[in-house]
Amino acid sequence: MASWHTDVVPAASRPDGDRAPKAAVHVANVLRRRIITGGLPVGGSLPPESVLMSEFGVSRPTLRAALRILESEQLIAVRRGSRGGAWVTPPTAEMLARRAGIFLQYRAVTLDEVHRARAVIEAPAVAMVAERADPADVAVLEAAAENEEALVHDRLAFRAAALDFHRTLVELSGNETLIVFASMIHALIEQQVEYFSRGSRGRYRHGNDRHIEHLEVIEHIRAGRAEQAEKCWADHLEAARQVLERETGANTLIDLAR
Repeated sequence: MASWHTDVVPAASRPDGDRAPKAAVHVANVLRRRIITGGLPVGGSLPPESVLMSEFGVSRPTLRAALRILESEQLIAVRRGSRGGAWVTPPTAEMLARRAGIFLQYRAVTLDEVHRARAVIEAPAVAMVAERADPADVAVLEAAAENEEALVHDRLAFRAAALDFHRTLVELSGNETLIVFASMIHALIEQQVEYFSRGSRGRYRHGNDRHIEHLEVIEHIRAGRAEQAEKCWADHLEAARQVLERETGANTLIDLAR
């Protein structure tokens, strides 16, 4: 079997000439679709290079260019050497958040804007959870709230637990689109807030207020009060945004290089 690697091949040495980039994108598109539709299952390997080259009618440099695209998207992991190969890996929220963060940083988006978008996503998700009023959901949220209660006076630990509570709320909505967008926003907020909170492990003066608001939304969900739950959570997010604005400034830019 040919050795698997994805070293960059100079354009001038590609046998495909100018066709290589376009052909590589086409091959990457087809393989990507197979991955996301389950045709190439996570944990499995791609067919050998020779098989893929024959199927797509491309050269080895073109195929490896296509694999570099998928590798950069973290959809495959390429193992080098005579026993190597390309293995399918699951898309991750972290990868998506990183790409989104790079774009937002390029567009000079502020952390305040991210928090405002968060309210647009999380509040409706909370309403969905409340509409269902499932006791199992309430039990999950109560466990998360109990976990954060013990950390209410530790700034960093409480913020991490509180963010888990936010993630859990959105995940319980069952709406995959909201979950994906929320995961991107949560990852960005976590990275930025962690930077501004370094060295501040003392008493968190806002922790108890935030925890009480978490308990309030649980009660609305328990009672099936969707409208009240959504408003309660929107108010909670606005209060959190205002705290962040006071601590970091409304015009603080997203910066992934901190």
